[in-house]
Amino acid sequence: MPCPECGTHGEAPDPEASRWQCSSCGNGFFLRRCSACARVSYVDGLQGFHSPWPCMWCGQFNRGFNQNMDPAAASVAELAVELARFGTDRSDPAEAEDGDSVEAEPSFAVDPAADPGPVPVADLGSPPWSTRGQHRLAVIVAVVALGVAVGVLAVAEGHAATGEFAGLASHGSGTQAVQSGTRTVQSETRAVQVTASQVGTADIQGVPGQLAIVGGDTGNVRLTGELNWTGHAPVVQTRLDRATGVLEVSLRCASASPCTENLRLEVPADTATTLRQPAGRVVATGLAGPLRITAGNADISASGLRSPDLTALIRSGQLSATFSSPPRRVSVTLASAQATLRMPSEVGYRITQKVASGHIGIAIPQASSATRTVTACLHSSELELLPS
Repeated sequence: MPCPECGTHGEAPDPEASRWQCSSCGNGFFLRRCSACARVSYVDGLQGFHSPWPCMWCGQFNRGFNQNMDPAAASVAELAVELARFGTDRSDPAEAEDGDSVEAEPSFAVDPAADPGPVPVADLGSPPWSTRGQHRLAVIVAVVALGVAVGVLAVAEGHAATGEFAGLASHGSGTQAVQSGTRTVQSETRAVQVTASQVGTADIQGVPGQLAIVGGDTGNVRLTGELNWTGHAPVVQTRLDRATGVLEVSLRCASASPCTENLRLEVPADTATTLRQPAGRVVATGLAGPLRITAGNADISASGLRSPDLTALIRSGQLSATFSSPPRRVSVTLASAQATLRMPSEVGYRITQKVASGHIGIAIPQASSATRTVTACLHSSELELLPS
């Protein structure tokens, strides 16, 4: 699938999904079928609930947007079929060579001049495949056709504090020269390894990409995998404070140099984990220490949690967390996001909610005097609290 923002092609792991995220630039999009032209359109991941959204093909506005249970939702597979059939042509599908037409559902159409509803959180403006976008997409398609693999990858040397600490190890690095028009782009990849002992809190600032977090029985924290970049190497800093037991690993892409991660973080089961993830996908399993997540445009999945404390701030993304033991404290703040939390139902929870816009569904036991608390703040978001 091509990304309407950066033009990069990427794979979607689930063909039935109605949400897709670019692994290169990190932008997320919902897939919705336009009622005017009946084609599947990308809808910006920051789209506000119940706000009009513009079709990228015909420019008409549709309303009634929801992240879940949206009648206009379409799948990745449907979009792929249409792109194979129509390409990036913005003409009406009814004018296709076979003469087939698709019935539109007028109930979703809306004239923006006549609809006084709220302005979308992010206006897509003109359809993503403008003249500039078509040129950019053509270049990428040509590169793919020639079989040129562009790796995006990297690491800058970190600085370790005193103590028993193995800093960033750089091995398996490589460089490729890729011709793009008249400019040669250097892309590099390098393995990363960070090991530290006696860590109470692992504090990770990531870059877009993939991250797996695993709770284990070993006494060390280990971060392994690859960083990838094109252009200038990203900045990576590491610091272990022996006095507080906090290990900080900070990754930042260099200016005008996209970078991605493909990393695995192993932590002792009861070690606290703090994560700041700008985009991508995070899968966490078997954690028993406090967990704090701040993410934007990311898909976060956590299972087998025995964490006593979960704090999450999710902007334009998704969070799914399943607890195997009842948490003492859960605090979730969502902005244009969706979250599902599953918690044991043998105990009651004191739930405090502040919903500016959106929906919260509660199916877990509640008790005003409970010592276990759930605090939810929602803005254009949806939250489900379900029994595990």
